[in-house]
Amino acid sequence: MKHLLYLLSSLAVLTFAAVSCDLSEAPQAEAGRAIVFGDEAGLKLFTYGFYQYLPDYSNAHKTNVMHDHSAKMNIGTYEQGAYLATTSTSWGWGSIRNVNYFIQYNTDPSVPEEIRNNYTGIARLFRALLYYDKLVTYGAVPWIDKPLDPTDEALYKAQDSRDVIITHIMEDLDYAFDHITTAGITPYSNTVNKWTALALKSRICLFEGTFRKYHANGGSKFGSAYLEGCTISAEELLKAAAEAAGKVIDEGPYKLHTGTVYETGGRGAYRDLFISDNPVTEEVMLAYSQSNELSVLGEANWYYNSASYGPHLSMTRAFAKTYLNIDGSLYNEKNGTGSYKSFVEETTGRDARLCQTIRGADYTRKDKDGVYVKTPPDMVLSLTGYQYTKYVMDDSGYDNARSNDNDVPLLRYAEVLLNYAEAKAELGTITADDWSKTIGALRRRAGITGGDLDKLPTKVDTYLQQTFYPNVTDPVILEVRRDRAIELILEGFRLNDLKRWACGSNWQNAPWDGIYVPALESPIDLNNDGKVDLYVTSDPNYQKNGTHKSVAMTLGVSQKAVKVPDGEGYLLGYELNRRWNDNMYIYPIPENVIQKNTNLKQNPGWRPEDK
Repeated sequence: MKHLLYLLSSLAVLTFAAVSCDLSEAPQAEAGRAIVFGDEAGLKLFTYGFYQYLPDYSNAHKTNVMHDHSAKMNIGTYEQGAYLATTSTSWGWGSIRNVNYFIQYNTDPSVPEEIRNNYTGIARLFRALLYYDKLVTYGAVPWIDKPLDPTDEALYKAQDSRDVIITHIMEDLDYAFDHITTAGITPYSNTVNKWTALALKSRICLFEGTFRKYHANGGSKFGSAYLEGCTISAEELLKAAAEAAGKVIDEGPYKLHTGTVYETGGRGAYRDLFISDNPVTEEVMLAYSQSNELSVLGEANWYYNSASYGPHLSMTRAFAKTYLNIDGSLYNEKNGTGSYKSFVEETTGRDARLCQTIRGADYTRKDKDGVYVKTPPDMVLSLTGYQYTKYVMDDSGYDNARSNDNDVPLLRYAEVLLNYAEAKAELGTITADDWSKTIGALRRRAGITGGDLDKLPTKVDTYLQQTFYPNVTDPVILEVRRDRAIELILEGFRLNDLKRWACGSNWQNAPWDGIYVPALESPIDLNNDGKVDLYVTSDPNYQKNGTHKSVAMTLGVSQKAVKVPDGEGYLLGYELNRRWNDNMYIYPIPENVIQKNTNLKQNPGWRPEDK
């Protein structure tokens, strides 16, 4: 049965999950310890409960809501720069305590040691992942490796340095790789194997290595304070990232999925990974499965394609321009005559990932008769005209409720390739062969036939540099960042990438611009199917009585149309006041937590003296 994991996981959660938010509450099943740890069935059932800590149907498709590449209708308190330690409530340790409980008591000699070590390896993998989240969110935190009771002095310990946290994370992942017995691809990629540990190690060491590199020596206002007491170098961590990723590449069972050549309609090998009913396991290393059969259904269509739900998240023009042409050349938004390209011209002949991420001019969708028909971006929903399709089923029947049964990747081999390429590029040791088997391979899958597929780039793309990474002069690092952003968009990486590169200000400064429209107050056919798709108007009453009211976009305080400075026509866009302060690289510790544990120190940038 495909989704047996859900049945077991639900039972494990009900039976064993610690629901506390402090460090000392014991799991509810402590009285039945012998039942849990006395045989392999109990160990398996308990560790299934750890999968609840991964993204699920409610958030797996929207893990990148805050980033610089998308406009949206509303922003939260944190995004306005108004988040305070007095209002922070995010400090919680129940999940780590639950994992520690399992590790401490998985010692029953009646279970063979190899079996016990396998499940301890799984537990330590999840502990590493949970502590990585703590590291990204709060920086230095207390390292706790046992379940605490209310009298334990460790309950009131101070933060350990980032060195301590990253060292223990790596130890946990190394133990997991050495002791998890599953080496092959797991059924439906619903559970972890030993390669999951190395893939996560490459992710986490890359994060911490680049964080240290770019925040040191004035890279951010509080960078020195973040790294206080740290002696592990960025180079050491980047080498560890490259080594872990390289081992997965050279010895692991995974490869890029390339079976579906992109032709038209918005579907191809890249998008297969996100709209398939079963995970594409040759590339997807870990997935969240959704099932009509068990009523475990996702919300991606509802979130992206409904006027009643979701923030109308829409790709920006600034980012869309970073996709290369199919021949590997840089994209130019203007024709040879100097006029701006139409939507058809803009989404034709490009890196095929573009039209597998948004509705391009060739996008097709099933109508009520089940026939694929050309379907333009829905300009009632899209703020910029670049409407996302990455997780969205191409059938309007999915749009207005929780109904998605496509599985959602949580970890992909493509990320491992990107981690390897970036770590080697940051170290300055990347070779042409490294490039060819990583960035080159990803671009080949995207249909790119020319450019630097088998050799290292030597020329800086000034648009990419000036718009997103003004402090980067290395063309190889720039091109790695281009492909990382394109390949992993909406998969939960971008904000953390901005944080580790000390590029948080991108969030505030990136333009939320949109598609080119030739005229206002005039019907527009975006995809050349002979139908009116858009009517941009400044008349607030047009949507009530206008001829094209069903496709009308009304300009206002936030929705804009800016006259192009050097020709005819307008660029759509959306504006909200966003704010980035340098203390936002890490969250504050909630004040009520510090009141309980006075040994904790408030994080840099959130203390009165830091103002």
